[in-house]
Amino acid sequence: MADSSTPESGIPTALDADRPDKDALPPGVPAPRAPEPRLPPAASALIRRQRILLIVTAGAALLSVGGLVASVFVRSPAQDAAGRRAPDPTVLTAPVQQRVLTKSVILRGTVTAGGTVNFTPVQGQSQGAAAGALLLTGIRKKAGSAVAPGDVLVEVSGRPVIALSGPVPAYRDLKPGDTGKDVGELQDALRRLGYADSDPAGTFGPRTKTAVAALYADRGYDPPNTGGPHGALDQQQLTAARQAVTTAQRAVTAARATRDGAKGAAAISAAATQLGYAEQDLATAQKALDDLVAHTGVMLPLAEFTFVPAFPARLSAVNGAVGSTVAAPLLTIDSGRPVVTTVLTQDQKSSLREGMKVQLSAEVLGQEAKGAITALGAYTTGSSNTGQRNGSSGSGGQSGSSGGGQNSGGDTPQARAGYPLTVTPDTELPAPWLGLDVRVTVTAASSNGPVLVVPATAVSAGADGRTSVSVRAASGAQNRIPVTAGMDADGYVAVTAAPGFRLAAGDAVVVGQ
Repeated sequence: MADSSTPESGIPTALDADRPDKDALPPGVPAPRAPEPRLPPAASALIRRQRILLIVTAGAALLSVGGLVASVFVRSPAQDAAGRRAPDPTVLTAPVQQRVLTKSVILRGTVTAGGTVNFTPVQGQSQGAAAGALLLTGIRKKAGSAVAPGDVLVEVSGRPVIALSGPVPAYRDLKPGDTGKDVGELQDALRRLGYADSDPAGTFGPRTKTAVAALYADRGYDPPNTGGPHGALDQQQLTAARQAVTTAQRAVTAARATRDGAKGAAAISAAATQLGYAEQDLATAQKALDDLVAHTGVMLPLAEFTFVPAFPARLSAVNGAVGSTVAAPLLTIDSGRPVVTTVLTQDQKSSLREGMKVQLSAEVLGQEAKGAITALGAYTTGSSNTGQRNGSSGSGGQSGSSGGGQNSGGDTPQARAGYPLTVTPDTELPAPWLGLDVRVTVTAASSNGPVLVVPATAVSAGADGRTSVSVRAASGAQNRIPVTAGMDADGYVAVTAAPGFRLAAGDAVVVGQ
């Protein structure tokens, strides 16, 4: 059994040893408190020193904050007067420059082709008399592609549309035996593509037929024929004409034999007469056959080619999808060297004229080019009027099924009202420029060589009407120099110092203060 004087741990404590036995106290009398332990003298002194240091530190911090507050909110009379005084004036200067002064007009323009060709095939002999509506059956060149002479652009009802070089718009089928400038244009185009054609210029002869047949064969198509596919419709006439020649040749042979066997003057004379008639019949039959051969065979139908006035060229639009019915215009071709077109306001036009030099900048390509203003048109409203490109009247043909297959000349609606301006580059622009919006910087005026120029804000006029500039010396002093003002451009003015005064490049002129 555990001793009742020990705690639950069973270990006696010092407190238990010092206090009387709690069981001996009368009931209701509390046990006396044990005395608090006392610190050694050295520990008490250390605590007192720490408390004094803490009080001193807090007081110093309070004094510092109070001084800061006083420095901000408490100002001396001198400081208050200085705060109310106006700041010292600031003098703005700019250096005098010596350079060529140019006056520029900056515009935005669009790079377009020098002309356009609109093409729509029409129903022709090559499709046959029973052909139905024309269908777009193949696209060989996508919109935006470059076009070269001899390229097949699209297929219409299974037949190709070929681009050929030539300035005169196509307006008819070109068939054997035809003559004219358009035939000569075809012959020139074939020769440029490497096809020999020794027929007389402007005559669609046998050599031209051979060259056209080779053009189609090299592109994988049967050549078109005046008699339809494979010339079937002409075969009956050709066969009959050849038979007539054969019959006439036999008659000549028989008449010649009769004459050679005749006896007597009368018989010989009669046989000779018959031979003459037979030879005439043979000549007539042969001529008929030759004419028929000359006017039949390989041809070039209007629905299967288009003359493009100039290259490089670009197929800018194909109006239709494969399987759709052909609608006008089926093709739009940009032709010739690119130009830049824009529209001027009245203020811009007043300072520009044809022949002025132009700087072209294609920012998206990081490229520049030079050119000149080549056309400055009259005012147009931009809603109904059209601008002519490349000087063409646009009447070289009609598009659509009611007329010829080609429209050349480049009628282009003007986007907004104003004065149409055309810039022709000095050298041919690369193909990526076509269709771009570019910066057009026109040099409207230029000084004759380098001159002294200052900002326009540096020039002032006195009460006497004389103009002057103020030159600021290194010491800060300002000297007024009378000047004569010349041309102004882009915020600068050309100036000349009055006799007896000196103004040089690098001088600092006052532009504001």
